[in-house]
Amino acid sequence: MSGRLLLASAPIVCAAATFPAHAAEEISLDVPPGPLNVALVSLATQAGVSIDTSDPALRSVRVAGLRGRYTLREGLRRLLRGTGYDFRISHGDVVRVLRQPARRARQAVPDRRKSATFPSPGPPVDLPPPPEEIIVTASKQHVALADYPGAFHAASFDEAQSLHFGSRGSEVLLRDLPNLGSTNLGSGRNKIFVRGIADSSFNGQLQSTVSQYFGESRLTYSAPDPDLALYDIEKVEVVEGPQGALYGAGSLGGVIHIVPRLPAPGAFEVSGTAAIAVTGDNLGKDGAIVANLPIGGRAAVRLVGYRILRPGYIDDVRRDLSDVNRTSVSGLRATFRMEFNAGLSIDAGIVSQDTGSRDGQYTDAPRSSALTRRSFFAQPFDNDYRLGFGTLRADLGFARLLSNTSYTYHSINTVFDATSPTAQIPTLFDEDMEVRLLTHETRISGSTRRISNWVSGFSIAHNVNRIDRFLGPADALAPISNVRSETLDAALFGEATVPLWRNVSITGGGRLSLFLRFDDFATESGEASVEPTRPLTRFLPTAALSWKPWKGTIGYLRYQEGFRPGAQQLTGSGDQAEVTSFQPDEIRASEIGMRFGTDAGSRLSGGLSYAYSRWSRVQADLVTSAGFPYVANLGSAQVHYVSANLGWQAHPELRFQLSAFNTTSRLDRPTPEFQADGEGNLPNVAESGWRLATRFEPWIANTKITLDGSLGYIGTSYLGVRAPFDLSQGDYVDTAIGARAEFGRWGLSLDIENLLDSRANRFSYGNPFSVAEGNQRTPLRPRTVRIGINANF
Repeated sequence: MSGRLLLASAPIVCAAATFPAHAAEEISLDVPPGPLNVALVSLATQAGVSIDTSDPALRSVRVAGLRGRYTLREGLRRLLRGTGYDFRISHGDVVRVLRQPARRARQAVPDRRKSATFPSPGPPVDLPPPPEEIIVTASKQHVALADYPGAFHAASFDEAQSLHFGSRGSEVLLRDLPNLGSTNLGSGRNKIFVRGIADSSFNGQLQSTVSQYFGESRLTYSAPDPDLALYDIEKVEVVEGPQGALYGAGSLGGVIHIVPRLPAPGAFEVSGTAAIAVTGDNLGKDGAIVANLPIGGRAAVRLVGYRILRPGYIDDVRRDLSDVNRTSVSGLRATFRMEFNAGLSIDAGIVSQDTGSRDGQYTDAPRSSALTRRSFFAQPFDNDYRLGFGTLRADLGFARLLSNTSYTYHSINTVFDATSPTAQIPTLFDEDMEVRLLTHETRISGSTRRISNWVSGFSIAHNVNRIDRFLGPADALAPISNVRSETLDAALFGEATVPLWRNVSITGGGRLSLFLRFDDFATESGEASVEPTRPLTRFLPTAALSWKPWKGTIGYLRYQEGFRPGAQQLTGSGDQAEVTSFQPDEIRASEIGMRFGTDAGSRLSGGLSYAYSRWSRVQADLVTSAGFPYVANLGSAQVHYVSANLGWQAHPELRFQLSAFNTTSRLDRPTPEFQADGEGNLPNVAESGWRLATRFEPWIANTKITLDGSLGYIGTSYLGVRAPFDLSQGDYVDTAIGARAEFGRWGLSLDIENLLDSRANRFSYGNPFSVAEGNQRTPLRPRTVRIGINANF
């Protein structure tokens, strides 16, 4: 295999010499993470040099990639740091990569690993290798974490980890990043919240409070989290606080940025995983395959396919059925990449995932932890997600250009048992949602002697959301309403950071947006009249002041704003139906924080931040006590949020991570409809939470062992802001342990989730038509044991 790879890569490296680069000139580099030999091929192509990659052991060494403007020597030094390799540049810009002798580098790869071929995160060393510089790609600039003036978190995965954890989707993020919160209706139907900015526990027509991105493409606009499987994902970034200046409407709480691995020209790679899982006494399974296929010397296709089956564990005693809530997920991703000279590349791809649940995952046994409920009908759910995108990247010399266009089709079908306690005939509620989203963004970014980082661009988004609702006996459903919302969002944006004095910098920017919204409503009596909406213009500023008192430490003050366009609501029925318009909700947030330990070799790292948010005219998707959806303005709220995290590298093979948060949210200026209830908490916002995680990674002969475990707590939250929906939930402990062994091309894993087999209530909702009775609970998934195998070729 390595011979074929060498034959494929050698012509690429030699062809690059047609455009020689001088070692002292700065070059724009964008080298993806992966095997060292593939990274060197990519660097050679972009730098216009020849690099000798004949050493077959290069394939066994992993690198984190490289992005930015560097001289050839500095770029090579950064790419090879901690790998056990050095370089020499001879006449004709030919680079030779050489093993470092043991006396020169304690990080050299020991003899016991020279025969290993499975790509592992790094060699066993006496001292931890210097970590690669962390870049906040969600900043839309080449900003290092050490310089970023704001709250930022990331979950990173090497290729083996992404195969291992990929089947869990967003659950991985919710466990690893306590600053995230979520509803828990089920996979593909949950709402994610950041920093306590939560509008409602119910799904509906409103725009999300968090913007989600896959690469450079927006995932959603007015739909729940699609819960994409995280196979072949490099990292997931979470930027806290309203991001209106760079991301526009809908990013009230923050931004979640999923960063996939890009195709690697010149490399043929295939990896895969297969696993079985036992939940209670039921069997589940998951499997995935990832392939990187080179096309000629400068192009490649990367393919990801997967299938996941999660067993059910809820029994329906009325229908005498067991384990009714089985969920299946199948998906395919394909990305084509073409690399040209002078830093020019084109990516084009598709993302497709189908999620289906046979029934809901809630129970309704009064004052009981029994995993049972009583329903007249199955309540299935389907979420079919499609995304197509194209991205152009170019180095303009003075700046970097990025242009992305994407189109999303999102189909969601939800069924609920709507039978009332006094009904003579069982009744079914069926809701079909269809979302079509077209987005485009073009931006340039760079840096100068007087400006540390800057970005400027324009964007446009066109979203069409259609919801059709039906009600009646299962064999005679009748339409009860139709809602179609169309939004056009066009914007200009920019941001820059300027050094003021020594280690003090100031950041400023803003976004000028123009919104147009069109709504159509129809009921069983015909169409309702709608007043045409006027164009809405908004300017969303941002400002920050940062100070770096010493290496690896930064303190910052930041101000940010965000908003969502106002919705329209159909009220009444028949001839009395009319449309009510709502004003946009707006949020202003001030934040103070600090981070330390971001410098290379630091064994202690962490951060602390406090944010105050004033949220005006909070819009929310709600349900009536009879179960029917509607939109309301809750009033204005304030949110105080404190978070802290601490990491300790106790030993090169042992690391501890502790994180915690505390949230105080108050609806302190409720509208008259909610005023009688006084000040209440915002829905689905846990008061506090914490997580302790540890990882131990020793080597035994040629086998790398990974032992990890986590213990977390999520505090009490409330389903709604007023009776009968002010139901408590949360207040539970989450546990997980795992073990992996990586040897050669193969890996084995064992994981146990919910180790204590707790049945604590995560979410007090599963069906809007009976939730007011107060008996619904969504328990933690029972103890699940997963055994997996993965391979790389």
